[in-house]
Amino acid sequence: VLKMEQILSTLNFDTNGQGFTEITKDINNWIQNNKLKKGILLAFLKHTSCSLIINENADINVLKDLSAYMKAIVPEEGLYSINRSSKKVKYLHSQEGLDDMPAHIRTMLTSNNLSFSIVDSKLEIGLWQGIYIWEHRSSNKSRSLQLHAIGDFDIN
Repeated sequence: VLKMEQILSTLNFDTNGQGFTEITKDINNWIQNNKLKKGILLAFLKHTSCSLIINENADINVLKDLSAYMKAIVPEEGLYSINRSSKKVKYLHSQEGLDDMPAHIRTMLTSNNLSFSIVDSKLEIGLWQGIYIWEHRSSNKSRSLQLHAIGDFDIN
């Protein structure tokens, strides 16, 4: 028997410094454990110095290139004007280290939320797509992902 419901839940993840933590399997397990058959899933990462992204999960070099690109456009040492005519300006916000302000900028340039269709108790994503927490801080962090599902749940 299916019943239209909604559920809110939080999944916690530990990251290992700057880089990517794939969470696709964890979200699919959450969907199956909650018996969500069909619906919409909203995912929100409750932090300002890491991102929630969907990208290729087949070639690790994609993630390496994304990381290199982000470090090139948002350096940790400070910033230059777009035309590079001025000298480097140091970030004002650095209370938690040199990686603090760049992490906030990198999060702003990407995203902290995603939405998905759920079909047959799994994420409706592409064959080569994975969901990642992209950690922008240098140190290990604990991250919380809020999940809000609306849809048909199996209540048997």
